[in-house]
Amino acid sequence: MSQDLTYLGLNIIGFILIIKWFKEQIRDYKSIESKQDFFVFKRFQSVFYVLMILTIPLLLINYTDIEVANHLPIDSLKKNHHFYAIITSLFISLVWLRYILKLDIFDKEKKRYLILIFILSTSFTLLARFPYSFIHNMGITDSTTNTLQSFIYSIFGIGLVEETIKFIPFLILLRFTGAIDEPYDYILYASVSALGFAFVENSIYLNNYGLHIIGGRALYATVAHMVFSSTLAYGLFLIKFKHTKIHPVLTFIAFYLLAIFFHGFYDFWIMNKSVSAFSGLTTLFLLLGVHLWFKMSNNTINASNYYSKEKTLNNDGLKKYLTFGLLSILMFSYLYIAFKNNSKEANSFLLESVFVYGYLIFYLIATLTRYDIVQGVLLPIHINLKNIIPQKKKK
Repeated sequence: MSQDLTYLGLNIIGFILIIKWFKEQIRDYKSIESKQDFFVFKRFQSVFYVLMILTIPLLLINYTDIEVANHLPIDSLKKNHHFYAIITSLFISLVWLRYILKLDIFDKEKKRYLILIFILSTSFTLLARFPYSFIHNMGITDSTTNTLQSFIYSIFGIGLVEETIKFIPFLILLRFTGAIDEPYDYILYASVSALGFAFVENSIYLNNYGLHIIGGRALYATVAHMVFSSTLAYGLFLIKFKHTKIHPVLTFIAFYLLAIFFHGFYDFWIMNKSVSAFSGLTTLFLLLGVHLWFKMSNNTINASNYYSKEKTLNNDGLKKYLTFGLLSILMFSYLYIAFKNNSKEANSFLLESVFVYGYLIFYLIATLTRYDIVQGVLLPIHINLKNIIPQKKKK
């Protein structure tokens, strides 16, 4: 399944879900005796935020002279392009960092440990060329003609190197500090390490290819890195808090290999042109990965050794934040393209982005804001194609 066909199918699903939502609103309206009570802000706040974030930049660019008056000169673009790439990449990482910190409701982490693991991760990422050189010298290289060789390289080249690089900062904090002392800390610090790695990687990609690819870096690559790193960390959580009867060494190896395989499998369908007809698998795989990350984070929050029934997770607040954060990233890129080129190209970019990323943004917001915090409950993690459609939170 090609990416375009996948996007089309997902957008059709999204359209059906929107129609279903409208039908639910009509049904609710008919069932309420006082019709005035139906039109409360809370019911439509998500729609309001979406429209506000989308329409304000559109109105400014298309119906004012702000773009003409503040058009970015070519010399300034060339001189400061790398600076724009770094700032944008940091913005992406900070949006996701704030989200995962919002989930840490029982035992808040000290800022110094968060800063430390982020700096360690960026530092080790900058040294990635050395393990890559070692892997290449061993004969593990990519191939444009040999599909099997490319698949092996994606797993034991890219997956192995990058998951190990992201795991080292996590391991340093686990071994030499007392920061990781709660189940959710395993997901949190693994994700922060992934965000440090993604910051460097995104800076390079945005500098080389332009800020118009921001959607792919913020919604695909960054999220995928958090999923893969958290997979290994979840295995360590199971070992530490004795939620598995399998030998610790075997559990660690299994989750380490799983993280490597997930990473390699994800990259393979993007990189290898011979399988481009099936590149849509990357998107479907990411959706399943997001569901996996949500389950792992929900389980580790439930298992907290600092659990307090007085502390709760505000799903509505999370929804507001993700709606604002993810759409702001997209509209930031829209404004950049408008000031760099013109309003016509910016509008074309936005239409294409809605087609490519519209369902993914909806899925991320719908899936990552339905936490059900119940002390000690670890729900089994089932992954199947049904998970590409957000499920309602069980009441």
